[in-house]
Amino acid sequence: MGYCLSEKLEVLPEYHTAIMSLSIEELDKFNFKKGDTEGFVNYALSINDVVFTAFFIQYDERVKISFRSLKDFRANLLSVKHFNGGGHINAAGGMYEGTLEEAIAKLKKVLPEFKEELIANC
Repeated sequence: MGYCLSEKLEVLPEYHTAIMSLSIEELDKFNFKKGDTEGFVNYALSINDVVFTAFFIQYDERVKISFRSLKDFRANLLSVKHFNGGGHINAAGGMYEGTLEEAIAKLKKVLPEFKEELIANC
């Protein structure tokens, strides 16, 4: 987890959002097993002014994404609309068919659509 927080955490202050990711190579390098990353997505919510977090994990040609949020920001709406996912208002998940970099770029591309709601929940 230390590696993820120190090397893989990106904060987007204008969107009150934090992003973390692990590539397939990083999962192999650190010998991660299924379940080892459980809960990682929650840690970034403790950062001041962050109300939404996304954690991306690459598996071959698809990326699993976990979303968490605070207050009334609808993580599930973002997941349903853009990442073939679903969930609860503050805890959702989705999938992306493609590379890790493409999945992260897609999130960054759609965040402006949610900016007003993100700011309102800060």
